[in-house]
Amino acid sequence: MTATKPVTNDSSAGPVEIRLSTGAVRGRREAVRGGVVAFRGVPYGVSEGRFGVPRGCAAWGGVLAADGDVGTVPWQPVSPVGALMGDPAPGVQTEECLTVNVWAPEPGEGPRPVLVWLPGGNFLTGGADLPRYDGAELAAQERIVVVVVNHRLGALGFLAPEWAGPAELVGSGAGVDFKATSGSGYVTNAGLLDQIAALRWVKNEVRAFGGDPERITVAGQSSGAQGLAALLALPQVRPLFRRAVLHSPPLAGTAPGREEAAETAARFLDAAGVRDPEGLRALPAERILAAQQQTGPRFGPVVDGAVVLAPDPLEALRAAPPLDGVDVLTGVTRNECALWLGLSDNPAHATREGALDVFRARFGERAEEALDRYVATAVAVRDVLPTAVEDLQSDTAFAVPTQRLAATLHALGARTRLYRFDWQVPGRNAALRACHCLDVAFLLGGEQARRAPLLADADPAETASLRRRMRALWGEYVRTGLPAPEDEWPAYDPAAPAVRVVGGDLDGVVLRSLLEPGRVGLW
Repeated sequence: MTATKPVTNDSSAGPVEIRLSTGAVRGRREAVRGGVVAFRGVPYGVSEGRFGVPRGCAAWGGVLAADGDVGTVPWQPVSPVGALMGDPAPGVQTEECLTVNVWAPEPGEGPRPVLVWLPGGNFLTGGADLPRYDGAELAAQERIVVVVVNHRLGALGFLAPEWAGPAELVGSGAGVDFKATSGSGYVTNAGLLDQIAALRWVKNEVRAFGGDPERITVAGQSSGAQGLAALLALPQVRPLFRRAVLHSPPLAGTAPGREEAAETAARFLDAAGVRDPEGLRALPAERILAAQQQTGPRFGPVVDGAVVLAPDPLEALRAAPPLDGVDVLTGVTRNECALWLGLSDNPAHATREGALDVFRARFGERAEEALDRYVATAVAVRDVLPTAVEDLQSDTAFAVPTQRLAATLHALGARTRLYRFDWQVPGRNAALRACHCLDVAFLLGGEQARRAPLLADADPAETASLRRRMRALWGEYVRTGLPAPEDEWPAYDPAAPAVRVVGGDLDGVVLRSLLEPGRVGLW
């Protein structure tokens, strides 16, 4: 598919029309400084039946209206942390959710670099319509095109019953496509296939939005970064982007194999009261969501040998072809697990013996030494022992795997940079410190996102300043692959590690590890 050139609009107000290869689309100008046009709910594909592979859209007649206040919302439960982030309750949900929201500067000089965002949410919640993923201000400040992707979530995106099969990736780059290998048409990892289909669409159509298909950066946070790590290992997908950003990739766990995933699917089918592909296809989406809630284990990527190549994402990357010519930026927040633990202490963690139980599971006979080191280096806003436990879990789940990811990417030839986000939540939510998701609040989002309870007691001038600086760093990375001069933000090399601090008292300082200095020797 080849998109046509952007349609020129003379008026400085009112709707804007562009033409894609599939038809005309109407967006609207947003009231942000610098001028931006928003397109919400633009389809990039359609699934070949429920649980099927994603296909490209058929052409439409007339003009597709993408100028409303909302786009589309994939089926999902209420997020357990959504209220803290200022998320509204999910609106009208639909399975026809293979859509993107796009924010683009007004047509101007030359094609602009592109940032494609894969939202987080544990593969269960999230989507392009959440206020925290609004891309208008970032697009306006940095003069880039911002695309936020919806894909199938939960069981609808990742259920893997015994009759499902992997989708074979046919072709590569802008021509990549999918072929179901099971007689039922059910595919594993449909949600990840959707992400690939969205990237293919961006590559083929972004010129119509004023974007440069040769300067595409893909970014993901949390589960979005986890999915992106899987895509980096696929040579068929790599031509779809030039750079990658992985915010807080949760790489400590392992993806289940087909047998384990089939057992989870069997429990789901029992809860749903169906036994075969036909019954599952006919089940109302509300029943699918209810059965998903009853099943227990989360739904996410499954090792299928086609899209997810190994249980450990780093194992899949180590076996992948070199990444020469690919830029990767990755990092964590300083206190990731405070999002889940900071506001709900486990009383057992307030005692030394209770804390030691957690440390023994990780360090065995070195638990006493490790706990003492974590206590000595904890920056506590509450009792120090629960803080030490929380810090251990942050390092285990995020900091250590991310540092290993950087070393793996470096070995593959990728030009890699590391960051740590240090700004701390103040006031009534101070126990959250620099928690998971906090960095995204300084990159994306607009006025509505700034009213989130998470930021209720923050100094508006301070947060506005950090937001401008972070957007400038990421914007420069999207443009050039170099977020700051080399001496201010060196590339990562295990022989000379470098981690740039963003926000907080150490803003701009280059460290040697994502870990606190007193903890490095433990790992």
